[in-house]
Amino acid sequence: MKRISRPQYFRIRRMLDLIRDGTRTGVYVNATDFRREFRISRRTAMRDLDVLRDDHSAPVEYDPSRKGYYMSDKAWHLPPVRLSRREVFSFAIARKLLQSFRGTPLEGDMRAVLEKVAESMEGSITLDVGALTEHMTVLGEDYVVQDPAIWEAVAGCVDRRERMRAVYQKFDGTVGTYELDPYHLLAYHGDWYVLARHVRKGQVATFAVSRIRRVRGTNAFFAVPPDFDVSAHIRQSFGIVRGDKPFRVRLRFSRNVAAYIRARVWHPTQRIVDKRDGSLELSFETAGWKELVRWVLSWQPDCRVLAPKRLRERVKEKMRAALRGGLGR
Repeated sequence: MKRISRPQYFRIRRMLDLIRDGTRTGVYVNATDFRREFRISRRTAMRDLDVLRDDHSAPVEYDPSRKGYYMSDKAWHLPPVRLSRREVFSFAIARKLLQSFRGTPLEGDMRAVLEKVAESMEGSITLDVGALTEHMTVLGEDYVVQDPAIWEAVAGCVDRRERMRAVYQKFDGTVGTYELDPYHLLAYHGDWYVLARHVRKGQVATFAVSRIRRVRGTNAFFAVPPDFDVSAHIRQSFGIVRGDKPFRVRLRFSRNVAAYIRARVWHPTQRIVDKRDGSLELSFETAGWKELVRWVLSWQPDCRVLAPKRLRERVKEKMRAALRGGLGR
């Protein structure tokens, strides 16, 4: 028997359930039903049926008069799904990781997927899933409440490559209407963002989905430029926002925080050099700016900006404003 993928295996088990139910009720299912249920092509549906009949000897027959498939042996079953301890463990913690998608339509969709996988398993699993994860907790970070309707509308425009008109509230509270070509959705620090080309400015920028007040498709469609690379875009950012031109950053961290800094990946291009006094120098190249300033400030007084000078002066300005007790820019 040739090896088949897990997704296909769970799909053909569900396909068998549909055929068995049709055999019992007399309402037979066919390739069109399979396409609708699994969102697959007719070719894939027929290939799955071949796997059932040829590789598993499933007694699935086609009735031309009823234009559907039935089980010629109603007592026949596939062997129970066999999962390794590691697979059961991964399945269990997947439920805990769903909190990263709370507040979006993805939360419900992903729960439904896990439930369908669980329902497709025949037989019993003797491992205690709860015991496997009772000593593991996934702590959720602070998150932004999403409007499910707006999130779904934006995701739909991204998927269809449809230009959208959005009423958007900027970080400073001002509101404007934008025409955007949405390229890509990103989840970051408890919020969702869309990378989109600002039609009027002709530039790609980042927009928080949670600050979109109204949105609708325009029935105008676009093509993502072949030279746009989302991975490269993210690589040049620091956090979620990036500027126009990349620049080299050099930071010196004291020995008090060196072990923590050394243990983490802060940027894909980072380079760390340890110093004799226990401090270290962290350098990387980025086009990000706003979040970089805030991040450097969060490490005071254990971080000194070595370069660029512009970053050093901006950090000083913010610190002076904080000491004055003012609400700086």
